[in-house]
Amino acid sequence: APASSVIDLSLLRSTDDAGAGSQCLGRVDMIAMLAFLLPIASAFAPALKVHPRHSWVNRRTREISSAEVNVGLVRQLTLNQLLIGWTIWSGGEGAAVLARDAHFDSLLALPLGVLGVLPLIFISRKIERSESGVVADLNLSTNLLVLRLFGSEKQPVLALAASLFLACLTGLVEETTFRGEIMPSLAQGNGLAGGVSLSTALFAALHVNPKALLEGGQSTADALVTFALQLCTGATFALLYVMSGNLAVPILAHSLYDCYTFYGTHLEVAGQMEYAKAQALMPSLPGSSGAAWRQRRGEAFLQSAAESFYLMDTNRDGVVSRKELRIALYSYGVRLSGGESAAVLRAADADESGGVDFSEFLEFVGPSGDAAAAIKRALLGVR
Repeated sequence: APASSVIDLSLLRSTDDAGAGSQCLGRVDMIAMLAFLLPIASAFAPALKVHPRHSWVNRRTREISSAEVNVGLVRQLTLNQLLIGWTIWSGGEGAAVLARDAHFDSLLALPLGVLGVLPLIFISRKIERSESGVVADLNLSTNLLVLRLFGSEKQPVLALAASLFLACLTGLVEETTFRGEIMPSLAQGNGLAGGVSLSTALFAALHVNPKALLEGGQSTADALVTFALQLCTGATFALLYVMSGNLAVPILAHSLYDCYTFYGTHLEVAGQMEYAKAQALMPSLPGSSGAAWRQRRGEAFLQSAAESFYLMDTNRDGVVSRKELRIALYSYGVRLSGGESAAVLRAADADESGGVDFSEFLEFVGPSGDAAAAIKRALLGVR
């Protein structure tokens, strides 16, 4: 999910001034503080596990090669959550809500949390495999965030430890704040359904960059998709609390979900990048297409082409399918329809096998030395 949120506090403050005597509107001060302190919190209440197996081909990812946890970013995200949960750490209402409503000692808390997160995982797995452009940018943004956090090389122990820490902190803070404090307050005068709906809408809105809504085009579409997916996530956690009566259940579900998202994304992204690098380093056999193009365009071109190809090859069978090609091209900012991606595949698929191997890929992009130019040729029907 996009990790940046900037909220117009003037709207919230004016509402607070108009209803200072209302217990419900008295929460607006806290909501305003949340809006100010939530620029990156969307990273830890992700809009349905939107990490992809697909959007690997992005030039920016090649700039991230560290095998260390980004301590600065972890510190920033941690501080963000500590500030959002200020009523917990200060012994205020958040602490009282946790002590009163979160029963971690219940034998049903963990099983219900696990069951509650399963629908989100199921939906997110569907999104991962989708070739729809609607979720392409969201998938890519999550990839890039995780690359910034953990680097491009697998580090199972450190990444797991950091994921658990950040996920547990975020689950505790956001569920205590949104479900434990804001939802009951909004339910006063609006009923339970109103409290659930309003707090969920607020939860989703604070994870969307309002600037994107005003930019129009794809930015606005991405923001609306983020909002819709955050509505689904927030509603799931709210219903878990309402049905169980135990705040520990959504806290555990939220934490499990975030940990699954970030750690799973790290393993997927780093694994794919390691695969692409290893394949790119494989020597070309004499007389092969790779050897011929190395002679014509040089080692740098061959390495770049190999990395791009094998980053697209997400099932690692040595062949790029139409779906893999279409999804990968989103990362280059190239948005093709199903028919257009089929046309590009046909242009590159010299043996008409239904997929493109590395030799065919080289023959496709080699003449121009640029994948974008080759795609334009294919779409225009020019050989």
